[in-house]
Amino acid sequence: MNNNFYIKCPLCREYNTNIDKPFKNNHYENIKLMLHQGIRSNKCICKTKKGLQCKNKPILLNYGQCYIHNKEILNKKYYRLYSDYLYYLFCLNYKFNSILYLLDLGKKIIMKYFKGTDNEHIHEVFEYYYRFINIKNDKNEQFNMKNIYDYYELEKPLDNWLNYCNDKNIII
Repeated sequence: MNNNFYIKCPLCREYNTNIDKPFKNNHYENIKLMLHQGIRSNKCICKTKKGLQCKNKPILLNYGQCYIHNKEILNKKYYRLYSDYLYYLFCLNYKFNSILYLLDLGKKIIMKYFKGTDNEHIHEVFEYYYRFINIKNDKNEQFNMKNIYDYYELEKPLDNWLNYCNDKNIII
């Protein structure tokens, strides 16, 4: 299964190589196009204290949760950088679970280490990955990329979000 932008057209059998963003200056819309369309109409995936389904709408890139159940919301000033990061990830042919971890990790690194200015680029986000990999390889330790969360003191992704996305093969 191909998990990236480059897919064959079922009619002409040519690979799609046009991955231009449909909205040149609307990064929010570009991000929204890459996520499951139900994120705008569904309800928060959490339960209330009474055990009922939360009635609030989920917030973009907030693990399918509303603002009450998860306060770790990607600020609008990061949308340009995260939109570029998202498009870069979808050029890679990684397993879906790996993409989920990279989406989460990129969001958390951007929120922690970047200011949201126009002179920041996605290669700077990947430098955090490369730094982690090189430091771990320098010590000749066997490592798992999930350890990068501990290395940069970031919270690991929520299991219910990972399971929900993996089970339905969607990104919320």
